[in-house]
Amino acid sequence: MDGNFLKRAIKKLPDGVFALDSKGVVLLWNDTLEEMTGVREDNIVGKGDFEYSLAFYDEKRPMVVDYVLNPKLIGNNGYKHGVFEIETFVQKLYKGKGAWVRMSASPIFDEENNLIGAVQVIRDISIRKKAEIEMRRLYNVIEQSPVGVAIVEFSGNVIYCNESFRKSADIDTLGNINIYELFPSVTLYEIHNGYLKEFKFGKRILRLRAVRIEDEINGYALFLTDITELRKSEEQIIISNKMETVRKLTSSYAHEIKNLLTAISGYCQLGLDSNNIDDLKLNLSRISRLADTTLQNLTRILGIGKESIRTPKVVDLVVVVNEILPLITNSLRPEINISTSIENQPINIFADKNDIEKILSNLIINAQDAMPNGGNLIISLSVRQIKDIYRNINLSNEARQDFAHICIKDTGTGIEDSIKDKIFEPFFTTKGEKGTGMGLPTVYEVVRLLDGYIFFDSEVSKGARFDVFIPLSNLERCQSG
Repeated sequence: MDGNFLKRAIKKLPDGVFALDSKGVVLLWNDTLEEMTGVREDNIVGKGDFEYSLAFYDEKRPMVVDYVLNPKLIGNNGYKHGVFEIETFVQKLYKGKGAWVRMSASPIFDEENNLIGAVQVIRDISIRKKAEIEMRRLYNVIEQSPVGVAIVEFSGNVIYCNESFRKSADIDTLGNINIYELFPSVTLYEIHNGYLKEFKFGKRILRLRAVRIEDEINGYALFLTDITELRKSEEQIIISNKMETVRKLTSSYAHEIKNLLTAISGYCQLGLDSNNIDDLKLNLSRISRLADTTLQNLTRILGIGKESIRTPKVVDLVVVVNEILPLITNSLRPEINISTSIENQPINIFADKNDIEKILSNLIINAQDAMPNGGNLIISLSVRQIKDIYRNINLSNEARQDFAHICIKDTGTGIEDSIKDKIFEPFFTTKGEKGTGMGLPTVYEVVRLLDGYIFFDSEVSKGARFDVFIPLSNLERCQSG
């Protein structure tokens, strides 16, 4: 074969190739090596004394081709079947960008088996090496992950698991382990469909989820988490939230009872100061009604979490309000100026008497709290249509029918725009420790039970107005129609 043909073929190989004679002088330097090193063949051929190593390093030094010519330089390290081979990163290649390369060198013998030179091949393995490095990093991340990771075959045989998985599953060594034998409560159906499975394993609670692997393994990647401590923390949070809810509920009822006891105390004092037997009987009657209400509140406290017992019936709202209103207003601070406007004809609604008391007491007490320096409180009761006051609200037929209308208006601090959408949320309060956040939510719930509506209008520093609309009873509707 023509020697020039072989030389031209070597010149065009995709790997870098150079050859030395037995004295270490460069005989050949191919095109790929020119691209790698930036050194042209005509500038390096004929040079020896490790001159060629300067194309790879910043100093003259032996390369694997030199170990072939003189094995004593390195001993037997890297020597396999007559070939020296190493993998290394060479920073100087590709104009300083660097590259991972595999350098291999083989001896060249003549027909009489005399060593006449050596050839070195430099293969760019950067892509493969970077992939290996990324795989190694990924493996280290998985191996050190706090989440248990395992790879199992379709049959359930575990072919890999990290340290966290072994620790959570009490596995000392991989051995012959089947996931379905290890966790009897876990099924192939759950794993195959990627269901989130929580189960007890000894004294611990584990969470397992699988991902299908569709390759030569034909199995699943499992992710196992020990959530024992998480569940304990969640239980503590739930208990804490329950205790906070109970605290706020009891605080709310205690606030109502305190107001009632204050009113009882006031009527007791009026009775003690009066010498008129009729006044004494009147005050005793008021005290009796307040005591009944207090007992009802205590019953509500004892029945927290139980369904509230209501006994709605057709009642005259005018009569109910006239009975309840003095009990509430007499307990207000003296600097609150109260004015009332109550219809003097029957207004029949279907409700529990306690429903009306809750609406009035909470709205009136709220109005008082909004006027810390005193102010005007206006209470009115009439028959109105919603559209008479709120013209822009579209309630279909309801807007054209008559309702019992309770209006509570104050000249207090008003409600800021930023919290207007929150005032009916349970436990939301702007009163700090003094507030329970249950007053307005209670009113809202009662109005809902009565199939009614509640609206409010407020402006900061100009007070607030609450309008409650309760459907008239069928009898009242017939009379008004």
